Amino acid sequence: MSVSVSVERLRVWLLVGAGLLVMVVAAFLGYAHYRAHRFLTELPGKLGIDVRQETNNWTYSQTAGGKTIYTIHAAKSIQHKDGKYTLHDVGIVVYGKNQDRADRIYGSEFDYDPAAQVIRAMGEVFIDLQAPEAQDRDAKMDYAAGKDLHSAGVGVGAGAAAGANAAGEHAGTGGRLIHIKTSGLVYLQKLGVAATDKEIEFTSGGMVGHAVGADYSSDMGVVNLHSAVKVNGLEHDKPVVLTASEAVLDRQGGTAVLTQARYVAVGGDAARGGAEETAQAQHVVVYLRKDGTAERLVAEGAVTLTNGEGGTVTAPKGEMMLSAANHPESAVLTGGVKYGEQGPLRQAQGESAETRLAFDKAGRVEHVAMNGTVRLHERVRISNAVGEAWSERDLSAEAAELAMAADAAGKMEMRDAKAVGDARLTVMTPAVKGGGATSSALSGDILTAHFVRVNGGDHIAEVQGEGHTMLRKVGGTGVVNTSSGDSLVAKFRPATGAAPQGRQRVASGSDEIVSAVEQGHVVMTQMPVRKPGDSAAAPPPEEERATAERAAYDGELERTTLTGNVQVNEGTNVLWADRVVSEQATGDATADGSVKANYRQAGSGEEPVHVMAARAELKHDSQVAIFYGVAGKPARLWQAGSQVEAPVLEFEQKQRRLLAHGEGLGAGMVVHTVLVSSAKGDSGRTAAGKNGVAGRSGVGGGKTDVVRVASRELVYSDEARRADFTGGVLVESSDGTMRGQQAVVYLQGAPVAGKPVAANGAGKAAATGSVPGAKAGVGGFMGGSVERVVATGHIEIEQPGRRATGEQLVYTASDGMFVLTGTAAVLPKVVDQQQGTVTGASLRFHAGDENVVVSNGGDSAGQRVRTETRVKNKE
Repeated sequence: MSVSVSVERLRVWLLVGAGLLVMVVAAFLGYAHYRAHRFLTELPGKLGIDVRQETNNWTYSQTAGGKTIYTIHAAKSIQHKDGKYTLHDVGIVVYGKNQDRADRIYGSEFDYDPAAQVIRAMGEVFIDLQAPEAQDRDAKMDYAAGKDLHSAGVGVGAGAAAGANAAGEHAGTGGRLIHIKTSGLVYLQKLGVAATDKEIEFTSGGMVGHAVGADYSSDMGVVNLHSAVKVNGLEHDKPVVLTASEAVLDRQGGTAVLTQARYVAVGGDAARGGAEETAQAQHVVVYLRKDGTAERLVAEGAVTLTNGEGGTVTAPKGEMMLSAANHPESAVLTGGVKYGEQGPLRQAQGESAETRLAFDKAGRVEHVAMNGTVRLHERVRISNAVGEAWSERDLSAEAAELAMAADAAGKMEMRDAKAVGDARLTVMTPAVKGGGATSSALSGDILTAHFVRVNGGDHIAEVQGEGHTMLRKVGGTGVVNTSSGDSLVAKFRPATGAAPQGRQRVASGSDEIVSAVEQGHVVMTQMPVRKPGDSAAAPPPEEERATAERAAYDGELERTTLTGNVQVNEGTNVLWADRVVSEQATGDATADGSVKANYRQAGSGEEPVHVMAARAELKHDSQVAIFYGVAGKPARLWQAGSQVEAPVLEFEQKQRRLLAHGEGLGAGMVVHTVLVSSAKGDSGRTAAGKNGVAGRSGVGGGKTDVVRVASRELVYSDEARRADFTGGVLVESSDGTMRGQQAVVYLQGAPVAGKPVAANGAGKAAATGSVPGAKAGVGGFMGGSVERVVATGHIEIEQPGRRATGEQLVYTASDGMFVLTGTAAVLPKVVDQQQGTVTGASLRFHAGDENVVVSNGGDSAGQRVRTETRVKNKE
């Protein structure tokens, strides 16, 4: 955000010096001309020149109450026949009421016309204001004669210039004396106006000023400096220069006005080329207190401030309040404030409708308030080395407040900032090796930032957001992650140019988000990008979306943790959990607590696959989800009437494949599967036993039958419509139960309106091209009827009134036929309660039918002899 530089370098206080210097200049002329008028008009009477004569080296001192009021000295006075007077080497000293101040006016020659009431200085005129006090009578006479009290006496008669030099020397040592030099001074007594069109020079406390032409109205108390106003010297040990096209002091109104004013202060060591700080405006008004100190400054018209390092602030109007100690107290810039900086390490632009500043007792900015569509943009970098990339930052808000403080060296630095009203902060970093450009954007109704000083720059340490907060991150691969909520806290790692241990530096000069926490109605989205190798015709990646009560991002681990009623949507898939942890780099995630998931095949129109578990691991790229149960509550997957329960379920969505198993090697038959079977006897009737479930129509028009399978492991492929049960198998249905070592169940697709269903046979595509598992004939994951079951290894079958054993069983649902076989050593066997025991190479029978067809293998080569034994049930 780095709005600190834009405020720290406004330097509005420069206007203070400009106003005060103009005030001093005006006071010089006004007071000096007032004194000249008063005493020059009284001079003839005091010198006795109402008598036509010439008087040499005359001095007069007026006292009252034992105190000297003024002292007048003239080396010579001449009265002319025309009634005019010429005074040579005149010195006039006026003392303050408390004898603590002495003002002196002196020059080589004055002409006085009593009739026209005009006094004219024929040469240079010198005026000393606030001169030191002379303690005795002789010293006062000498001072009136032009002698310096602190050095060898130099009389006015020895040359007015020498007296001026002596006065100037004292000004440099005492710091109180104000010395003015001009020429061509004319006073019009009738009009109360003193004027000169010559150059004016004034000095005080190391400051030297010039102007060309001036006039003073004693009646109005207004002093005008006509042109080329310039003051230069040292202020706070810095060279300063003030210029103006003209200046006006209204003594009665208490104002000083400058036109086309410009103030320049050279920062740092001027001998080594210190940078210039400037303040200028078309019109500046200084409002004075009764004691003559500046109270308020108002600048209008192209108010421009520069910091000497490429920073510039402009505004139509600026105003400042000053303390009695001549320190700024507050300031305001209005009318559309614009800021810009063009430096080797920082480039910035900013604007606001209004900017207000508050200062500490030392006159340093400590608080800034910007209002009205605040916008700031900057580019920063750590060094200006060739190839060094720029980082960019943007801030926008309706209003912003900044808190400043002085560091140990007294330099102002940013501490805190607050942006209000649709506040938005964006940090953009350039591409680094191995990735593209990245960006982080934070927004909220209110954003509050805390700053730290790093390598001489103010960097973000923490940002807090309130109300409609949002965090948006764009990774180097183009993946866009966003999160929104009620509140936000983001912590930053200020840029130092070095990378955290074990990680690559993000970008030069950028502030990196190291952690973020968002709370309250959190909504997160991720927009993936096309993967390398994807064709342009491939559908674009779908947006992933998640909701939670709290989201925490760990930048060190690049990990996000969602807690509280978490819901994750990825395309047509949905996941619910109490807690979800996702890895930003891979997209993988783990879910804990009341995990539930729905998987729906896009465009299929089928019912989703449901999963419930205690914990889940989600692999993003491979689209594999592993669900875990807990003791007494296994993970469960189901769709329509079919379901699977197991300690561990591995669902491969892309391949539509399911693996179910236990968590340890010693697990027994912990996988429990429920399948829907539609069985039909060869007589055409439905073979539904006592456990049969009436319901939807199956293949052949029969009723659905629930088939339950218990096993140690299950591998199901929806593409092949095949379920492989291993590690010991128990199959239960309405026809009875079957045990074995392993079993393979083939499913055929459930019928879809207008679409034929092909028998699966050996589990391959039918000749018509209607592939089981394809959309044309599939009713869902593990949906449709059981077409065929192949079981092997120690087969045991229990049916009502019948028990059978063998090594392999093939069951076909279309005709309800069981085919049981064994080995040469162990033949299949059926034990019927009514008919006894039947054996043979192959036994064929239907559930619920007492008939058993026995086939025996022959001994002739190339031939197989089949015998059948039919046993009828006695009624």
